[in-house]
Amino acid sequence: MLVLLALGLQGQDSNWDLRNYHLYTPSALLDGRFDGDIAAAQLQTWHNPTLDFPFALMVRAGLPGWVVALWLALPAFIAVLFALRLLDLLWPERRSVTRTALAGLTAVAGASVMPSIGTTFNDAFVAAGVMAALWWIVDSQGRRGAWATWVPAGLLAGLCAGLKLTGALYCVGFIGAALACGPMRGAPSRILALALGGVAGAALTAGPWALHLWQEHGNPLFPYFNEWFLSPDAMPQGHKDERFIPRGLDALLVPFHLLTDSSRFSEGKLSDPRLLLGLASLVVWWVAAWRNRRQDANFARVANALLVFALLSLAVWVKLYGIYRYLFALEALCSIAIIGVLSTYLPVRWGRAAMTVVAVLLVVGVNRPGWGRDRFSTPMISVHMPPVPSNSLVMLADDNPMAYAVAYLPKTVAAISIQNNFMTPSRCTGLQAAAEQRVRQQKGPIYVLRKASKDPVPEALRAYGLVGAGACLPARTSLDELELCPLGREPTAPICVAAAPGP
Repeated sequence: MLVLLALGLQGQDSNWDLRNYHLYTPSALLDGRFDGDIAAAQLQTWHNPTLDFPFALMVRAGLPGWVVALWLALPAFIAVLFALRLLDLLWPERRSVTRTALAGLTAVAGASVMPSIGTTFNDAFVAAGVMAALWWIVDSQGRRGAWATWVPAGLLAGLCAGLKLTGALYCVGFIGAALACGPMRGAPSRILALALGGVAGAALTAGPWALHLWQEHGNPLFPYFNEWFLSPDAMPQGHKDERFIPRGLDALLVPFHLLTDSSRFSEGKLSDPRLLLGLASLVVWWVAAWRNRRQDANFARVANALLVFALLSLAVWVKLYGIYRYLFALEALCSIAIIGVLSTYLPVRWGRAAMTVVAVLLVVGVNRPGWGRDRFSTPMISVHMPPVPSNSLVMLADDNPMAYAVAYLPKTVAAISIQNNFMTPSRCTGLQAAAEQRVRQQKGPIYVLRKASKDPVPEALRAYGLVGAGACLPARTSLDELELCPLGREPTAPICVAAAPGP
């Protein structure tokens, strides 16, 4: 119910990533145009599209936005459901309907969770798998053996990481949890079981797409980690977004930085005390479990595992990403830890009042970032492209996310992006060389797709001898006002003389 309320208050998704690749890549694969286009969705063109196929099929079927949003909100509901089940497992003494409601409110209202509900970011899918794995691990203590516990947990973690690469940060957390969850003499079997499940899960969800990327570009994670794989189709660099990664002392102060509004960890300003309060709650709980370890060994093992999981996951996130919405699962864990500790360690007469006050403060005292929402509409996305000849070529030449509109072009009209967050004429990669060759060999009409503007043709097109050649045609969409502008040619010298990476 809380997830549906959050969805209704926010509306349907229209974020940058949706406009860029979540609709384009699965649509292009379904239509058979993916291999004919070049980098239409910029750097993100080659992200694993598995989770986006249901979304694309619903949009292409013209379903109402609220129906599509319900599908996109389902993994957030599952993540919160498992978080609440975990709450009752970890702090069973004072479970109640009131506590469950307050914990659910606290979890849903977080600065990572709430803005992600009903979006195409897919962080909620990762969180659903992570929270289910944590619940399984805790539920298994004293009931299941190492293999029955850790193979399913590894499988869930691997499935998540295979579907979205950033989910790998939690895999490291699970390794730490397996090491800490029991005597060290049993650690090898726990780690082996976790690894087997993880490899199997990642192979299932990432294997087919990684094989495709390997065959096409020589890099199974293309274009990422290309400093290792050295695909000629990209620069020999990692292509990692480092804008939000904290450095030096700031890396240790992340929970405190989150107390004040800033853009340190997101494109939009955010603040949320959940991480600080949740980690503090886990430490309090761990201390109590450690003191009581002789009476309840399973309790101590679970406390060890979850505290190590949280700290290691946060450390990997700090080192690699710094983008707050990737912490959906950790934020949910911290939310239930706050409520669980308050309900367990405060006197009964104060516990309910404290939970209520804290839950209210964690709803109203948070600044949640927004990534773009619209009112619910039917269909969710509409695009009306002007008619163009079937042998045309459409160019994209700036960083604006317009690939969603490319998905509505005729299948015989290829789209090539030559200037974006991955491509630029000054970097003669294999793909840039292929783009130049296609432009110079094009016999039919050439257009540029861009946001409606009175500005001249982008300078990047001039590098290939392309100039404006007539009035632009309106391309109306429910997300942007776009236009297709015809291009003419003028003689220019070749740019790419080789298809290998270079400066």
